[in-house]
Amino acid sequence: MKNALINLLKVKSLMTIAVMIVFVVLALTNKVDESLTASVITAVITYYFTKRESE
Repeated sequence: MKNALINLLKVKSLMTIAVMIVFVVLALTNKVDESLTASVITAVITYYFTKRESE
């Protein structure tokens, strides 16, 4: 559990969360299309969970 929290605080993880939050807020305020938001979030999550653990 402690390692999971440490990994969550890494810069890449914070940037991933920030990108998802920004696009969700933009979609909720009708600044961008929901389909664009879904595509971006799907791409970010796919990258995050399929990357190799070389770090």
